[in-house]
Amino acid sequence: MSRTSRRFFVASACALGLALIGLFSAATQAATISYGNFGPVPPGVTFIDVKESSGTDPVPIYGPPAPFSIGLDFNPSSFVASSVGGGADLTDGQLNFTIDSVLPITSLGLFERGDYTLAGVGTASTQVQAGAIMLATVTEINGIAVAPINLVPVNGSVGFNLPANAGIVQPWSLGLGLNVAAQVAGATRIDVAINNSLVATSEAASVAFIAKKDFIVDAEVVPEPSTVAMIGLALCGLAGAGRRRS
Repeated sequence: MSRTSRRFFVASACALGLALIGLFSAATQAATISYGNFGPVPPGVTFIDVKESSGTDPVPIYGPPAPFSIGLDFNPSSFVASSVGGGADLTDGQLNFTIDSVLPITSLGLFERGDYTLAGVGTASTQVQAGAIMLATVTEINGIAVAPINLVPVNGSVGFNLPANAGIVQPWSLGLGLNVAAQVAGATRIDVAINNSLVATSEAASVAFIAKKDFIVDAEVVPEPSTVAMIGLALCGLAGAGRRRS
């Protein structure tokens, strides 16, 4: 990537970050869909009051989630941003939920992926971007309610422009991780807010399109003592076998 392209991408990423932060307040005022509670899923994690809203588009854009071990899997079908022949399109979505766990939560994760199209004739102003911000507030430690503790938020973005990344239905992905244990030990209940945006900008003779196809959130927890003990015994067994072979 050239120096000019790098500067353009950094400026665009900063602008997207400001837009994401600004849209948090707008999204909270938009229509909301509640999907209810999911869990507990092994090893005892429950996702409470899962709901989505958008400050830019009719909901749903994420759609109902499917629970899996320590996580939720969304399969969006209408989370897209598209611009043809000039102008820009922003699609914003917010997820809110509470995570309740029998065991201490060590980290929160987010992974999303989809595809984009950049075609036609234009400059780096023809572009697509995806961005995410994750905020978390601890409200229980070891099962005991505490005054809310706001964790340091995490954010990230990925972007592509026409001169450098032209193509039809090209893949993209983005992941975030929030280390809970490094900030608060023993957290067992956390309120989570995730803001997610897609941006497409085109010029007179170009097309820009980006879609989110998969979105996953998860919560890692401390292993149960019995699991740790089994791992320890297995490692001892391997060490003993090694000594016998030598």
